Amino acid sequence: MEILVIFTGGTIGSKAQNGWISPNGDTSSLLLAKYRSVTGDNETKFTTLSPYTILSENLSADELNLLTDCIFKESKKDYDGIIITHGTDTLQYSAAALSLMLGKVKMPILFVSAAYPLDDERTNGVLNFIGAVEFIKSKLKNGVFVSYKNENESKINIHTATRIIAHPEASSDVFSLDNNPYAFFKKGKMSLNPCYKTGILGETTGKISFTKSPDILFIESRPGYGYEYLPDDCCAVIISPYHSGTLNTGSEKFKLFCKKAKERNIPVFVVNVPKGTAYESSSLFDELGLCVLPFCTKISIYVKCWIAQSANTDIKNFVLNQIAEEFIL
Repeated sequence: MEILVIFTGGTIGSKAQNGWISPNGDTSSLLLAKYRSVTGDNETKFTTLSPYTILSENLSADELNLLTDCIFKESKKDYDGIIITHGTDTLQYSAAALSLMLGKVKMPILFVSAAYPLDDERTNGVLNFIGAVEFIKSKLKNGVFVSYKNENESKINIHTATRIIAHPEASSDVFSLDNNPYAFFKKGKMSLNPCYKTGILGETTGKISFTKSPDILFIESRPGYGYEYLPDDCCAVIISPYHSGTLNTGSEKFKLFCKKAKERNIPVFVVNVPKGTAYESSSLFDELGLCVLPFCTKISIYVKCWIAQSANTDIKNFVLNQIAEEFIL
């Protein structure tokens, strides 16, 4: 068993020093040493690489391009799997990007991160790494996943990369869109989640270079928002509605915003609209030209728009086609 471990920084690759948490190169060997100490596994071979080292809040197109270049190259080799250490702040974005670009990869690739540095007794970094190794050993499925143990849970969840929602406020816990990860590791056993809804694996663009500044307008619904800003170079709009899937369709400013977007052929995507009986305010969605997507995360749609813009392909068609199980139908 040989696993490639790619270190990119983040909390799992940092130490608290001089009053700050900052990246530290010593943590790569510390993580592997702690893994072997906890598990007693001295047989698995780990090969290591580090294309860059940052705190993940500083993630940009430059780092995504370095990471995807590295993964596309290394995934052609005869590893049993790849583990990527990453910060929690932008974990979902990098995981979704790789999953959407790689398509039907021939091995499991797992992201691991940590709520606290490895030398902090509260850390879950080693457990997350153990979950990733065990998933690779289990040979359950190829593709891109995230291994993460939440603070008040005893199991380590294995999440499908395109289905991870944004972190709850002031929390480092990681959740899947419908609260159903693909699998979980508990008491030494890796188990499939019987409630997991399998999605479609479609065609992707393959490896592309992310454009440095994606021209995507992202709007979170909130009372009083004016809908007066539509940049000249905007290529797509993503609107996150209220929890019940509603928007202020009674607002004349919102109607004018949608009209301007339609005139300029800018797709306006609405994410996370629940199935079932809709509220009356939703009756205007079609008239306003809104593209209501199947159940999915706003992060996966943001990344899909970014990929489509970077690849100079039709954004709406690309977003509507399921690629890496991002839609729960």
